[in-house]
Amino acid sequence: MNLNFNIRDDLFWINNFLPTNIYKNMYIEFIKNRKKLNFKKSIVSWPTFKEEVDDLSESYDQNNYLNLDFYKEYHLLLRHQRFVNFLNYDFKSHLRLYKYGQHLTWHDDHSDEKTYKRKYAATFYFNKTWRESWGGELMFKSNNESGFIPIVGNSLVIVKTGMRHKVNSNLKKTHPRLSIQTWIDYSN
Repeated sequence: MNLNFNIRDDLFWINNFLPTNIYKNMYIEFIKNRKKLNFKKSIVSWPTFKEEVDDLSESYDQNNYLNLDFYKEYHLLLRHQRFVNFLNYDFKSHLRLYKYGQHLTWHDDHSDEKTYKRKYAATFYFNKTWRESWGGELMFKSNNESGFIPIVGNSLVIVKTGMRHKVNSNLKKTHPRLSIQTWIDYSN
């Protein structure tokens, strides 16, 4: 596990996040079962244009947060990675899939502090093979910096709420962009 990129503790890009055997097993399980899962349009809480809604990513279990077997190891490693202290946080994960043309618009994951205690969001990339020309990058911008994070298998991006970001459209018809999306909430 190595930190590839960090912006003032607002964004972290970690490569080789999972041990190889755990990554391989999770990857195989996701690929083997993805067609059996009932993916639905992702639910977003930020304003989008009507024409964008049809092209939003798809999620599996965005509301119920089923405890899929591979989440246990993933959550344990996420809690104990050395870059952000998540010992007093709760995790809610779901699978996310971006088919050809699907994307997410600019947002900052900011939540109403009275209702939600979300402090971070994390995206784990499954795709072993992904070319730059296929799109799907995570774009980010703040008052001081902007850029993008490419899709690299077995990498993790942690974004603090308030950092504006979006996911570019998947431009490859034959390869969906596969990830785990995790909401990280402060627990009392």
